[in-house]
Amino acid sequence: MAITGYAQVASENFQYEYRMVRMDSTWDSKVDPILQQYVDIKHQQLEDMINVVIGRSNRELVSFSPESPLSNFLTTTLLERAPKYVDDPLFAQCDISMLNFGGIRSNIPSGDVRIADIYDVSPFDNNLAFLQIKGSELRKALKRFTDKKNAPMAGVQMTYRNGRPVKILVQNEPLDDQKLYRLVTVDFIAKGGDSLISDIRFEKTVYSNVIFRDFLIEEIKDMNQNGIILDGQLEGRVSIERQP
Repeated sequence: MAITGYAQVASENFQYEYRMVRMDSTWDSKVDPILQQYVDIKHQQLEDMINVVIGRSNRELVSFSPESPLSNFLTTTLLERAPKYVDDPLFAQCDISMLNFGGIRSNIPSGDVRIADIYDVSPFDNNLAFLQIKGSELRKALKRFTDKKNAPMAGVQMTYRNGRPVKILVQNEPLDDQKLYRLVTVDFIAKGGDSLISDIRFEKTVYSNVIFRDFLIEEIKDMNQNGIILDGQLEGRVSIERQP
């Protein structure tokens, strides 16, 4: 269907006409059999790859703020297992891990866990990032958190009162402004994403070429080979004190 309209530009009248064309079989009803065969093969190869079972969970792991089974599982796995993916002895062990709730896009299902499920959880190509940060800078970042706007972390316990943080523990010790801490996260956060640690000065930064999702897939495979069932517990990493 043609639609005609008028406009005026620089005192000169002109007429324009356009029509909408559906990009479907209306204009190309004959399928190229060779191309279709190629697409079908590639589609099946992809299906075969992403439906491989790599682990098992006894229950559905869900994500929600300020602390959840899935976010705890992901950050614990990141803290304990990511250091072997960086070629720098400084980060052979890390003190803290941090992700963002917005980056956790789905749940891990109960039962068999497939590669496709991990793609659903983490669809972004975010790489691992390792940061050395002074305690005073870390405090500056964490003090901006609230009980409703924060980030999933491992190695940190935070207590909120009236919506604001009043107590911060790192590895079960009070946050020390003079100490240097090692934080593992993803490059999206390290570069200011979600403003979690934006405007914070780092003593050292190392970016890995390992994508967080690929890291998860490999580590879940390893857990499965060692008989480890995926799980995440609420551990009191976030406490909220209510005032009368």
